[in-house]
Amino acid sequence: MGHDGVGDAGTGVRPYDVAIVGLGPTGAVLANLCGLHGLRTVVFERSTDPFAQPRACHLDAEVARVLAQCGFASELHDVLTISAGMEFVDACGRRLFTFEGFERAPLLGWHEDYVFVQPELDALTRRGLERFAHVQVLLGTEAPGLGELGELAEWIVGCDGASSTIRTLLGVGLVDLGFDQEWLVVDVSLHEDAEVALPGIIRQVCDQARPTTFVPSHGWHRRWEFRLESDEPAKPWDLLGGWGVTPDNADMVRASKYRFHALVADRWRGGPRGRVLLAGDAAHQMPPFMGQGMCSGIRDAASLAWRLAAPDAADLIDDYERERRPHVESVTAMSIQAGRLLDDLAADLAASRPLRLPEPDAADPTRWSRLPGLDLGGAFPIGHQVPGPPGLDQRLGIGWAWVATDPDFTVEGDSIQVVVEPAATYGHRALLVRPDRYIAAVAG
Repeated sequence: MGHDGVGDAGTGVRPYDVAIVGLGPTGAVLANLCGLHGLRTVVFERSTDPFAQPRACHLDAEVARVLAQCGFASELHDVLTISAGMEFVDACGRRLFTFEGFERAPLLGWHEDYVFVQPELDALTRRGLERFAHVQVLLGTEAPGLGELGELAEWIVGCDGASSTIRTLLGVGLVDLGFDQEWLVVDVSLHEDAEVALPGIIRQVCDQARPTTFVPSHGWHRRWEFRLESDEPAKPWDLLGGWGVTPDNADMVRASKYRFHALVADRWRGGPRGRVLLAGDAAHQMPPFMGQGMCSGIRDAASLAWRLAAPDAADLIDDYERERRPHVESVTAMSIQAGRLLDDLAADLAASRPLRLPEPDAADPTRWSRLPGLDLGGAFPIGHQVPGPPGLDQRLGIGWAWVATDPDFTVEGDSIQVVVEPAATYGHRALLVRPDRYIAAVAG
């Protein structure tokens, strides 16, 4: 993967279009998309192998679509399991409400939710980079300073996680969005002959004694997240015992304490010539209750790649943070609300008062996701993803496209390809679709 060295930065010609620091999910997806766009790319990653322990465990239809656009559609079926959604239950497991208010055919070409084991997905995205002679991956290599990186590449993207060195070098602070709790995250692999009855749906357990999240993950993998009191010792097998999980029917994969918090960088761009950008956990962190941390980073990557590849990249990059920050903050607010619901509903149950449930979602067929669209300055469907009838994404490729109802649609002086797919136009004559599949404009 890649080559020795990083080119000659002393010639006055930068050898790379993009330098990416960090090869986690955000960096790996960005590198794959840059490869597809033909960008000369170098990736610095301090580790030599993907992180061995599972961290993220959920992705949604939009992120599956991005991964498919990277060229992994056929392989995703081996590493993803369709999720049945998420429910909030009381301490006895009785359902209080669910986020899944209705069922429908996959609108974006993929199911609404999937679970996975992150090291498998990381290995897949890293293998994808072997396709590109113009993408150089330097494993076991610390990134140089911003000055040297600026000599190597036109653009630098810090995808180096929550403790981002790039963010620190930029002098960028973090804005606290008001959530901070200590949890124990426990992952196990069930034995194939394990006789233990566990739910088949993600559960948020509203228990005053022990708020808990349970995730039935991919294959034999299962995850629990247990709220801890301050300075409480971690006793994972004791906690798992209440679920019928013991060393006799499962192997411990990891048990790690985490601070669940909500933070966003005060700016996502800076450095030499304003060419240093932040993405993923380097730019924002959120509690995991909606499973949107990794998803938000991959959305950053999809938003950046086509902009970096454009002839007017310097102008388009101005819209990256303006577009992504409000969306990230909105999704973070949803995640905070979901986390606080655990306490609110547990308190209602303990006090025998009516439950303070969120407003139910309407069965609106125009909604492509539980998540908000982007604010692109227009009425629906602008700012939402184009639907994904079978075969449409392959025809769209990685560039701009008009998705039209009839083959006679043209725009004078416009060289953008026209793809005929009446089922994807929401009743308009045509939709102008960006490379990241968001609808930028409508015609007719």
